[in-house]
Amino acid sequence: MDNNPQTADTGKRIIAFIIDHILLSFVLVLGFIIVSWESILNNPDEVLRLSPLFLTIVFLCFCLKDIVGGASFGKRALGLAVRCSDDNSVTPHLGKLFLRNILSCLWFVELLMILVGKDKKKIGDILAKTNVYSISNKVKPTAIIFAGLSLVLVFVISLLFGVTAIMKSDDSYKTAISYIEENSEIKSIVGGITRYGFFITGNVSYTGEDGSADFLIKVIGEKRSLTVKISLEKSPDTEWTVIDISY
Repeated sequence: MDNNPQTADTGKRIIAFIIDHILLSFVLVLGFIIVSWESILNNPDEVLRLSPLFLTIVFLCFCLKDIVGGASFGKRALGLAVRCSDDNSVTPHLGKLFLRNILSCLWFVELLMILVGKDKKKIGDILAKTNVYSISNKVKPTAIIFAGLSLVLVFVISLLFGVTAIMKSDDSYKTAISYIEENSEIKSIVGGITRYGFFITGNVSYTGEDGSADFLIKVIGEKRSLTVKISLEKSPDTEWTVIDISY
């Protein structure tokens, strides 16, 4: 640790800024999707009702991202930390750390202030009388790698959610679910259907107005779970029709 920390390099600040904003944004959006998944698929109005709560949580997370030792994940990875501008050995109290991030929603303006502002300080730092200092010359590659891997993981999971949402909104999947719910043998095996697996595997393809679909759907019942493999086809003159099912 540097006993006489210097003002952080602008390049490092920007990298830390980007890491924090991307990581927090992806994690929060992913969390919202997980929590409201059923509403997204079945009740869009409920999603709108949840939005104010979600936006409040996002605001608080961004405002409190530096509360642990004055360093967010991105800053910690690059050896940076927030300190009081009148005494760079003092970590600001919670109120100042909250205040300096209160305009995070205006991230473009804050980033512009760091780049071209007279003091290279964002508006939040001016208000809270804080600044970002380099407290260690050692960049933590493991933290940067972890951040990168986290972003990749979040991207893959988000992509998986997106693909699943598209498949579940297709008429072929809805037809498959209706067929399963009307199948007395399946209901007898699982003991009454309570819900379906969160993710599905399979594919849906269209050639003009012709289509084919294959799904592996986990049916969860009161007695047990059952994986159902179901295939469907459609033609220009017919709706989706189940042509094969096994379990």
